[in-house]
Amino acid sequence: MGFVRKEWAFSLVVGALAILLLYALVLSDRYWVAASRPTVDALADVKVPPELGDMISAIDDYGVHIERVPSKVEQYIAIKRAQYAQYGVGRGVASHANMSAPRLGYSVRETTFLGMPFWYTAEYGHVLYFSSDWGVVAAPLNDLGFAALDKANGRDMRATSMIPWWSHLWGWLFLAGLGLAIWLWHRRTVRWRVENGLI
Repeated sequence: MGFVRKEWAFSLVVGALAILLLYALVLSDRYWVAASRPTVDALADVKVPPELGDMISAIDDYGVHIERVPSKVEQYIAIKRAQYAQYGVGRGVASHANMSAPRLGYSVRETTFLGMPFWYTAEYGHVLYFSSDWGVVAAPLNDLGFAALDKANGRDMRATSMIPWWSHLWGWLFLAGLGLAIWLWHRRTVRWRVENGLI
């Protein structure tokens, strides 16, 4: 306990790093190995004008389908359910039952490692999308489509919606925290050597 009291900053940083790593490895839907994955950021609810027709069908027909990746906990539960399927405990099938209305989003490709995001690049840019239990289906609009969307909503939808860039870069906080922990450990080691006459 004396070490914890003396080195509270180091203990606090290491504890925060452990919690963040545990969250990334167990609760995140990102892969453990280095990967690049498509995703869509939600930007705004939109009013779809009637001249654009049935947007759900159009997005489903011409859009990009991105299946939802379950978290590690969900994968573990699915494995356990499959093992007990012989006892009548089956896995729920993902469906379009909980489908959202069309929304404005931003399509990006995210670079991840150890369940944490480190970078992103625009893939299709602004898109209309809908989500369901299965995942996300997104489709870009042309200029005429966005003009109709802007008119129906009374504003320039692409200009007034901010992309949540921080949700694709927070992995760097883990690395910064790791660097801080190493520096605090080094400082503690130097202080211990001075106190014991080794320097």
